Amino acid sequence: MQNAITAEGSRGTILIFDEGLSLAQVSAVVSELRFTPVPALVDVPLDFDLLPPVYLAIVNEAAAGALEQWSATPCDAPTIKIAGGGSFEARLQAAREGIAGIVDAPLSSEDLTSWVRHFYTLEATRQSHVLIVDDDQMTREIGAQALRSEDMSVGEVESAREAFKYLQNHTVDAILLDLQMPDVDGLELARIIRQDQQNLSLPIIFLSGERDPLRQLQARRLGGDDFIMKPIMPSRLREIVQMRLERAGALKSLIERDSLTGLLNHARFHAHLESEIGRSSRTDAEISVALIDLDHFKSVNDTYGHQVGDRVIRSLATLLSTALRKTDLIGRLGGEEFGVVLLDTDLESAAHVVDRLRETFEASAFEVDNDTFKASFSAGVSTFRKGRSPADMVRFADAALYQAKAQGRGRTVTEADEVFDPPIKVRA
Repeated sequence: MQNAITAEGSRGTILIFDEGLSLAQVSAVVSELRFTPVPALVDVPLDFDLLPPVYLAIVNEAAAGALEQWSATPCDAPTIKIAGGGSFEARLQAAREGIAGIVDAPLSSEDLTSWVRHFYTLEATRQSHVLIVDDDQMTREIGAQALRSEDMSVGEVESAREAFKYLQNHTVDAILLDLQMPDVDGLELARIIRQDQQNLSLPIIFLSGERDPLRQLQARRLGGDDFIMKPIMPSRLREIVQMRLERAGALKSLIERDSLTGLLNHARFHAHLESEIGRSSRTDAEISVALIDLDHFKSVNDTYGHQVGDRVIRSLATLLSTALRKTDLIGRLGGEEFGVVLLDTDLESAAHVVDRLRETFEASAFEVDNDTFKASFSAGVSTFRKGRSPADMVRFADAALYQAKAQGRGRTVTEADEVFDPPIKVRA
């Protein structure tokens, strides 16, 4: 079977119970997001022994036999339904069928993209980083072992002061926090954590033998999202942490992410950049910034329409998010402009990485009806030095990007600063 093997570099397999032009549209979105689309409405039933693990299913209720064949499929992956009815009865029916998400018909590629990314975000919580703060070593060890069995990475500290220092130098997705600790207790530490605006949505789960319901309520009121009684049960701990991570991830995505690409929006990109530069100032870690702008993008929209323009934007966003490290920051700054923060990366290495991505993107072809075209981007790269602010780094990268555009586009230029830097360096 041609589609039985996941394409190289694919994020996973998505079954599509659809037909005709709608199938082509769904397949295009799935492919742009770096998943392998597998049409499931076929004459010969799919052999699930040969098929790679299915990440998601998409079923169009308007396609003949789609719901029936989906129901008979031995697949328990989350399912998105393309549906024409938005009534309570229609949604109730979908809920009883086990449908996880609804995309209204006629199909919007942006809505479908958002749903697929949502489930990808939920899956990514399995690789989350959790901090355990407890002065009891046994509790820390039991909690760490339980979470690591779910592929989460875990940091362990035994005091509030250590936790404060840890959070300054690491990004965490959730905190397990002992309520009763010597010197500074969990309630006080939770208040300190919540003083940082970027931690307002960070899940904090209290661990304690405290049985007073008023004390437990106070813990929640002062910043806790949940409460687990000691001695902790590993299975319950895993379930609660996973649930909190999924909800926090979904909420964070809605607040911080651009709806078309799933990348950080303009405001959150700059907020994260400021935070990372503060961290680099304390640790002397290297950090570089790249600004990326699609070349002649207006002509793409004018020639092929805005839907195709959106495909180009999504394609570049997906390339950046799949090719770069999880620790790197990627944002859509507006229109066809993107920003990348490469942590622990010097100027030359950052320029090399970005230019390799530029070459990869330029090699990709976009098909529209009977036409094929290619797109390119220009990039400017700057690096952090003592005394530079986030605005300085963006300004230097923007100046380099301007030079890349002026010198013919389709190239990567490193910053040129007469005080600190050597002459401009160009890659084309």
